[in-house]
Amino acid sequence: MRAYRLVAPNQLRWEQVAVPEPQAHEALLRVVACGLCGTDLHLKTRGHYYWKDQPLTLGHEIVAEVVRLPLSDAGGLQVGDYVVVDPQRVCGECFYCRRGRLNLCDRLEHLGLSVDGGFAEYLVAPVRNLYKVPDAAPRETLWRYALVEPVATCVAGMRLANPQPHETLAVIGLGFFGQVYAQLARLWGAQQVFALEPRPARREVARQIGAATPLSPHEWQAEPVYAEVVIDAAGSPDAADWCVRVARKAGRIIVFGYRPEPVQVDWYQILIKELTVIGSRSSNHAWEHALQLVHENRLIFDPLIAPYEFDAIEQAFADAEAQRVFKPILCGRVG
Repeated sequence: MRAYRLVAPNQLRWEQVAVPEPQAHEALLRVVACGLCGTDLHLKTRGHYYWKDQPLTLGHEIVAEVVRLPLSDAGGLQVGDYVVVDPQRVCGECFYCRRGRLNLCDRLEHLGLSVDGGFAEYLVAPVRNLYKVPDAAPRETLWRYALVEPVATCVAGMRLANPQPHETLAVIGLGFFGQVYAQLARLWGAQQVFALEPRPARREVARQIGAATPLSPHEWQAEPVYAEVVIDAAGSPDAADWCVRVARKAGRIIVFGYRPEPVQVDWYQILIKELTVIGSRSSNHAWEHALQLVHENRLIFDPLIAPYEFDAIEQAFADAEAQRVFKPILCGRVG
C-alpha cells in the first residue's frame, strides 16, 4: 500500500509499505479520511517530542472502515462498520492508566506521532480505541467525522476549564482550535466570550460564526477586558504572556496550544493574581461527547475545513503552512 511518510525533517514522500498485520485485540482498518493537524506541521518542520527520528506515517485525525476484527473481542463492532479512531495507544496498567488518566500513560504511543498513522490506505488500532460512527451518518460526508479527534481534545480542555455561566471566557488565538473552543464555550453556557487574534481574516471568520467577540491585541490594549477562564489555543511565543495579562484575579488558564520551544512568562503575576494554570494534553474520556457534537452538527465547521483528495496531500500541506485554510481533511481511498 502507499503511505505518506515523514523520512527526515522537512522531507515527506509517498512510499510503498506493507499492509500492517493486526495483533491480538487490534483491528485492521481502511482509512476513509484523515485530517491534517498543526502537529503534523510541527513534525515536518521541527520534530515533536513523540517522534523517534524514524520514518513515520503521519495522520492522527482518522475515520476508517473496519476490515478485520479479532475473534476474541470485537468490542461490539462488525466488519464494514465505520469508526473514528482514538490515536492514543495506552498500556492500561501503569499508575495513570489505572486511575483513568489514559492520556498520561507512562508508555503512551500515538498513531501518526510515534507509530504509523492515517495517511495511508490501511492501519491497525486497538479495538478499545474505536468509536462507531452512527449508522445514520451520510456516506458522502463520512470524511467530516475526522473532526471528532480534534474536537475531543477541545472537549477535554473545556472539562478542565469548567467555565460557569457567569464567568467570562477568553480564547487566545483563532486558528481552528480557537474557533472550536469559542463555540464549545457557548455550549458550556458561557455568556461572555471574546478572543484575541492578530490576523484580520481569522477575526472575520469568528464574526461569521458568531461565538466570540474577536479583538486584535491593539484593540484589547486600548480597552482591556478580563476573563475568569483563559484558553491558550495559539501556542505562539507570546501566548503565555497574553494569557497571564488577560486572566482576571483568581482566574484559570488552560494551556492547550503546543509549542516545542520554552516560553517565558511573568511568574510573579501568577502569584499576584493567584492564578490556576492547567495543562490540557490530547483527549481523555471525551470521545463519545465529541462524536455526538459532530454527528448532531452542533458546531459550525464549514468556514474552517477544506476537503482534499489523498493524492493532493502535498497541496494540503502547502495550503495549511501558508494559512490559506484552517483544517485540510484528506478524503477518499489511497492507491
